[in-house]
Amino acid sequence: MSQIECGRGHLYDPDQYPACPYCNGGQRITVASAGRTAPIGRPVTAAGRTAPLSGPSVTAPQKTAPLSGIPVGAPQKTAPLSGISVTAPQKTAPPRGYGVPQPEPVQTPPPSPGVSVTAANKTVGMMQSQMGFDPVVGWLACVAGPSRGKSYTVRGGINAIGRSERMDIVVTGDLKISAENHAKISYSEKNNRFNLLPGEGRNIVYLNDEEVFAPMPLQAYDVIDFGETRLLFVPLCGERFTWKTEESDGTV
Repeated sequence: MSQIECGRGHLYDPDQYPACPYCNGGQRITVASAGRTAPIGRPVTAAGRTAPLSGPSVTAPQKTAPLSGIPVGAPQKTAPLSGISVTAPQKTAPPRGYGVPQPEPVQTPPPSPGVSVTAANKTVGMMQSQMGFDPVVGWLACVAGPSRGKSYTVRGGINAIGRSERMDIVVTGDLKISAENHAKISYSEKNNRFNLLPGEGRNIVYLNDEEVFAPMPLQAYDVIDFGETRLLFVPLCGERFTWKTEESDGTV
């Protein structure tokens, strides 16, 4: 057994102790690589040995380096868009054209006196084009049905009958009459005569209680029957009067 002397004059066996056991008070820690006990407080520099307990703590908290110089704990806020404050009140933009003066609506002048309102945007009749107005040629008087007591004007050409306001003769209140073209009445200025024509209505049109499936001559005081309505026909033009006669001699 060989012994060596430490710096303080202590003799110890280096095969049993890696350092002087007298200088370290006889306390030892295990060195895993050498299978020996090392005293506490002496740094272990040999590879594979347990780090000494003294010195800086192994578990000392480490902080991640901040990005771009911003502190780690500093609160971060979302950058505002285009320099607008995040808390600035936002308002909805007004609709396009708001506040711009609007042009006044163009009003369509009413039809000239003597011209039927339903003649607007329709083909002008022969009598209307020749005389400058749409003259009356007869009438219909409602003698039975929801519109009893009312009268309707018959003019030259073809007069469509129905519930719609677009019809030439508007008969309201009778739901058994079609909205448009339930029946038609025509007046021919050339032949000076009237005819009753069937329309597109679902219910049959009767003339003096006879079904109408084709044009039929219409005489004074004939009765037209459809739905719940009965119309009495009263002509103006006929053997005793036409608008042509008035124009030629100026008498009725």
